[in-house]
Amino acid sequence: MTNNIYLLRLRVSGIKSIAEEIELNFYNKILTKFDPELYRIKAIYGENGSGKTGIVTAVNILKKVVLSKNYLLQQENQSLLDELVNKRTKKLKIEVEFAYKEISLNSYIYSLTLEKKSDSYEIIHETLASIRGYTKDKKYIPVFDVENGKLSYLDVDKNNYDEIEKDTMNLLSHSSFLMHFINYKLDDENLAQRDAIMTLVFFVSLSTYLDEEDTHEMYLIMNMIRKGMIKEDSDGIINTFIDRQIDYLDSKGRDIVDKRKIKNYEKKVNKLQEFLKIFKKDLESISIDKRLDGDKYICELVLNYKGYSVNKEFESTGVKKLIRMYDALANVDAGGISFIDEMDSNLNDIYLCKMIEYFMYYGKGQLCFTTHNLDPMTVLKNNKNSIDFLSSDNKLVSWKVTGNAAPDRYYKNGMIEHSPFNIEPADFIGMFGE
Repeated sequence: MTNNIYLLRLRVSGIKSIAEEIELNFYNKILTKFDPELYRIKAIYGENGSGKTGIVTAVNILKKVVLSKNYLLQQENQSLLDELVNKRTKKLKIEVEFAYKEISLNSYIYSLTLEKKSDSYEIIHETLASIRGYTKDKKYIPVFDVENGKLSYLDVDKNNYDEIEKDTMNLLSHSSFLMHFINYKLDDENLAQRDAIMTLVFFVSLSTYLDEEDTHEMYLIMNMIRKGMIKEDSDGIINTFIDRQIDYLDSKGRDIVDKRKIKNYEKKVNKLQEFLKIFKKDLESISIDKRLDGDKYICELVLNYKGYSVNKEFESTGVKKLIRMYDALANVDAGGISFIDEMDSNLNDIYLCKMIEYFMYYGKGQLCFTTHNLDPMTVLKNNKNSIDFLSSDNKLVSWKVTGNAAPDRYYKNGMIEHSPFNIEPADFIGMFGE
């Protein structure tokens, strides 16, 4: 699939250690000669505790809130938000600007703000605006606006507005208006609903990887489309992404697969097998130990080597990391947008850099990852907007080519603005033992 969806910039505030807004830019400016080839990958560096994981966590929360009407109604999610939202602000704001390229390039800004109200987090602001086609002044036109759980603007005629406002009364504090709006039977030419559907496409194409993260959204969206609860986009793009994300993990790390999707799952495992053979030359095959449970299969992967077999859960940490990360990487390869936290952990430096080079030169989508490993800098240093540095005081600095200067040397020597490493070996004297 050709990638038609592009993340332009991300703004985040109020997550973990990030109190004030930071902005990740993937593109400098959008012109009529829009060329995404130079902007497919971004690495985020920073000290421990600077907020790198917070960025990926914020994207993960945003996707969950948008795609699941019940996310904010579940107590376990509210408890998790209590731990993840910045303790000082108690308010999480995330804004994405993205583009969808058809004949022309349409751009969108979607923003969501959560705030602690009484004993739970609620949506206090949600908005969508768009630019339909190329414009010189890049002026966004509002599509909808929700304030404190009430619809305050929607770009439809008055009769439809009154009906939708009434139907969503008392619902929008805990569920996204976007998911309600796309289900209304409006004229197929209604531009506001078309904008909303393309925003849904963006979120479905978005993937996040956090260690031990369980995701159920694709399974739920798939069922909602099959039951007619979601109005399908005319291009069928949503189903294209869902077909690649057909399983989710249960509490024991097993894959739960709809039995109608088991053939697609088997194809994915075959692809995973070829992927792992790059790292494990002695791997012969991966078999699926599956058990039917109602309308789903409970599946466990078994890696077969010459003379012995190993259940996935008893594999090395590095191999398990590759298996868990595979879906996010496959999403990028097929044209989606993936955020991966600590991509370098438990991976050999050489393999890591070769994978990054692949996605830089051959990937169809966008990859944003956090890392401590400096080796990828040598791969990315000449690529525009591909290296960002996040300081412990939440200052974000993008690397700009400076003659023959090497970004890793600048970084290690404390020459990146806001990121000095003021530490010496002698500082550890007396820190360990008696």
